[in-house]
Amino acid sequence: MAASRNDDPPEDGIKRNRPKITTIIFDVDDTLYDVGTGFTAQRNTVGATGFMVEKLHFRSIEDAQILRDEYFKKFHSTAKALTAAEADGKLPPLPDGASLPPGRTKLFDAGDLDEYWANNLDFSMLGGPDPKCIDTFHTMSNNPNWKLNLVAFSNGPRKYVSRVLREIGLDSFFPPERLFAVTDVLPHCKPDKASFDMVLKSIGARAEETIMVEDSMKNVRAAKALGMRTILVVGRGRKRRGSADESENDTKLDKLATDAEATKAGDAPDETDPAVDAAVEVASEIGDVLKMWLG
Repeated sequence: MAASRNDDPPEDGIKRNRPKITTIIFDVDDTLYDVGTGFTAQRNTVGATGFMVEKLHFRSIEDAQILRDEYFKKFHSTAKALTAAEADGKLPPLPDGASLPPGRTKLFDAGDLDEYWANNLDFSMLGGPDPKCIDTFHTMSNNPNWKLNLVAFSNGPRKYVSRVLREIGLDSFFPPERLFAVTDVLPHCKPDKASFDMVLKSIGARAEETIMVEDSMKNVRAAKALGMRTILVVGRGRKRRGSADESENDTKLDKLATDAEATKAGDAPDETDPAVDAAVEVASEIGDVLKMWLG
């Protein structure tokens, strides 16, 4: 169910003075698939800590999770978080007799995390392609009146993000030149202004001509501050929380979503935030907002 607060059609004169929307930038995780799948909770727990124990020599899953959560809260990207943790001297020392790979001066490499996630996460949890979402993307791509440039921008590393898009059937909408990952913008990441600036410059778009679709409040606020319009994806069933007709299935979905949000402390969706121009439960509802905004 799409909902809008700041997206009501303006008076004709104001509407004519608004820049034409040319570009939509989509986050990927918990935006193009539902937060309630459990996939994000997997990635941010065993996916992250398994890598840290196996590749970064943490003594235990528990130690790894504590450091991951501390730094993820600051940076909202595991790759950026581990880069910063190493710079702060928080990674374990190399075991006796071990050495860095040839040509490397740092233990953590975002490419290693990329490979690990792309090859070790359980992508079946995503549930495969969503026909309604794919139909929405076909409409966005083919509407002759909209002529939209669709771009993906994720705080995940590139091979992993490409795998996610392939698993959910949306990879064809984001060719390599319109897919941006944290590994393309490091040492920056969302919500850094510099990361958005790099993407906008690469695609030749202006912020005021762009819509940002996100599940992260930090990123929504950053995009809004740059002049973008924003669509917040809150998760299936989450807009009906507390309603009299809430079903048992809605409650289960909300529990899964809450488990995922617990791994992203302080960044749960808030559709009442003034930086949010419109809110939807799932990506397949974005087309309803675009019809209101773009006609």
